[in-house]
Amino acid sequence: MPYASFRGDLIQAYTFKRGFKKDAGQRVAKALEECFDTNITVRDNEYTLSYGALKALTVTVGDQLFVETESRADVSNDVIADTNRRFREFLNRATGYTAKERAKKAQDAVKRSD
Repeated sequence: MPYASFRGDLIQAYTFKRGFKKDAGQRVAKALEECFDTNITVRDNEYTLSYGALKALTVTVGDQLFVETESRADVSNDVIADTNRRFREFLNRATGYTAKERAKKAQDAVKRSD
């Protein structure tokens, strides 16, 4: 479910699994380093990087994990697939939820908002 950020961009919010909020900043930084072999810019609780099909990935750690992405259109399907795999693995390590669990939580959130 997209949320408007203070900058006016759309971002995605992910909840942390029980026990994953503690030391979330350290967990997120480690997951980014392990999943994306690139330079990461850190400012307060915000991490920014560029990798593969992601022109920009900005992650902010708070009560939830806020993720803003900007994609590149000029990359091969192999690069897109690799980037998507790494992104899903990052979300798994950072939030504690698998892709299937995140999809279920998003469906439940939509049902609650109706």
